Amino acid sequence: MDLCPMEWKTYMIRSHLQEYAHKVGISTPVYETTKGGPCHEPFFRSTVIVNNVKYKSLPQFMNRKAADQSAAEIALMELTKSGQIHETNTQPLGVEEPI
Repeated sequence: MDLCPMEWKTYMIRSHLQEYAHKVGISTPVYETTKGGPCHEPFFRSTVIVNNVKYKSLPQFMNRKAADQSAAEIALMELTKSGQIHETNTQPLGVEEPI
């Protein structure tokens, strides 16, 4: 599957949020997206619900995937700040820590 950098980032953040939910035994995150603006220039905003808490994306994205990514990123940042997620991966992807 060929993904552009934005789609790759979207997949990774949404995937990370879903993995977190699975790991701690809560329901899968649910995304709600609203569309606004004129038909020729729509904008999107998403909300992700994690453990009955809603996290809203930043406003006015040009597509639904970007809005979903923003909501997932905000949820992960808030969960990290609250101590519900602990940063464990300090290495870049694909780099293993020495044994």
